[in-house]
Amino acid sequence: MKKVYFLIFTLIFCINSSLTLGKDNSDPICTKEDREYAEFWKNYYDPEDAYNFGELIKKLVKEKNLNKLFDLVEGELTSGPRKEFVNGKKFSDIFSDKWRNSLLQSKSPCSPVGWRGFMLDHGSIWFNKDRDKDKWYIFSILGAKKELISEKKLPIGWKISEELIPPQCFSTLWMSGDNYEEFADKFAIKNYKDFSKNPGKYLGKEIPNLEPITASWNDKIYLAAPLNKCFKGNLRGGGIVDATNMDIKISNKSIQNKICSSMFSCTEYEYTILSKVPLEKCKKLAPHIIGKCEESFLISVGDYSGGSMGWDMSYNIYGLFSFNNNRKFIIPLKNFRKKNNAVNYVKTIN
Repeated sequence: MKKVYFLIFTLIFCINSSLTLGKDNSDPICTKEDREYAEFWKNYYDPEDAYNFGELIKKLVKEKNLNKLFDLVEGELTSGPRKEFVNGKKFSDIFSDKWRNSLLQSKSPCSPVGWRGFMLDHGSIWFNKDRDKDKWYIFSILGAKKELISEKKLPIGWKISEELIPPQCFSTLWMSGDNYEEFADKFAIKNYKDFSKNPGKYLGKEIPNLEPITASWNDKIYLAAPLNKCFKGNLRGGGIVDATNMDIKISNKSIQNKICSSMFSCTEYEYTILSKVPLEKCKKLAPHIIGKCEESFLISVGDYSGGSMGWDMSYNIYGLFSFNNNRKFIIPLKNFRKKNNAVNYVKTIN
């Protein structure tokens, strides 16, 4: 009788073990809090999908598969190497072993860092999901080998008559786009998207002169920066203010300064020359301006007012134009949001 009980017990144990081994134990990696946070962002992503995409990135890094890693990049990176630069190179040519090991030890995220997207290894790689295309993609890679953009020696800062142009002189497309929208409305420019990328095409034609305009909020704003106001300190990246003393400094090939309206409210400005632009191309980018292009550069220019938004950077081509009335203006010719797109463009014309 004992043998019968033993056989029955053994049979039940084997059946239970078989069921347990056959069961899918892949419990969700992400937590309830992760799913609630996804709801806050209207579920444009699934936390498990985010985690799996992070694991895919780590797998490619572990395999040192440079080509497939950059296949996950849509267009060009916002920050990081250009695709043309990494093409044909080995993984070790672009990334160090320290960078690789650190990334492999990091945990794949289930949730984004707010509006910034998802990150691996404290920001070594940033990724997100395109809501329209329903596709995950990498948009930033930090810590890769730096590319030498120009073989020629570039000046540190843009000098005119031995005087450095201050950073806030350059007009930029504001993050809100309000300044370009005001010009588009005033001069009935229908193709705003093209205008915001190629302002040089519209100056001297749709926009008949280079003078500032009064915005709907009653402030003066400009696209073309009059040089005399630049050096007086009247200009602020597209807006005109009362003159203020400026303390310009040079740091790591960048021209910087900081302007405070109060003890608690300051804005930092910075620009760096990235490449020289041929004069004939400068003129072609502003075909309707009756003036002489004396000098032209691609520069990175930005400002920072504190907070989590970080620096508002853009990469634009500017030209210094002189006119018969002895007036000179620094004119925006072409605007880019991504440095890599700007570099690709300049390399094609150089």
